[in-house]
Amino acid sequence: MTSRPPESIILDLPARYSYLHLLSDCIADMLLLVDGIDDREALLYNIQLAAHEVCTNIVNHAYHNSAKGRIRIVLTLHFDDPALQIDLYDTGISFDFASVPTPDLDEVRIHGYGLFLIRQLMDTVTYTADRGCNHWCLTKSLCLEGCGSR
Repeated sequence: MTSRPPESIILDLPARYSYLHLLSDCIADMLLLVDGIDDREALLYNIQLAAHEVCTNIVNHAYHNSAKGRIRIVLTLHFDDPALQIDLYDTGISFDFASVPTPDLDEVRIHGYGLFLIRQLMDTVTYTADRGCNHWCLTKSLCLEGCGSR
């Protein structure tokens, strides 16, 4: 079995909602490079939703809807143990990721579900803030056909 090196796409986008379709398109195109993914449509939707939620949080909270902000995104597709890694960087206001509580799902709320949703949709979610740079790392295993029954 030959090893295939990972492929990466780098996006440097203005922190505006109008550019999120570019991120979605890249995610969709990258998943097409992996054969035999279980329930490709649902997997694609979940990854896109998690990535959009992070970007929405960056626009709303890190940049407070300022048109001056940017989001640098690195999408890396790993083939040998199929997975998609999404690294997102911004220079906006940071926050204490660990202090965000899990929402009470029995209580009706309008906001406050974003981080919970991201954590549920992705296999790993990390956030670090260091010297004016915030870094999100989302990883999702690309389950190949039959892997759910192993």
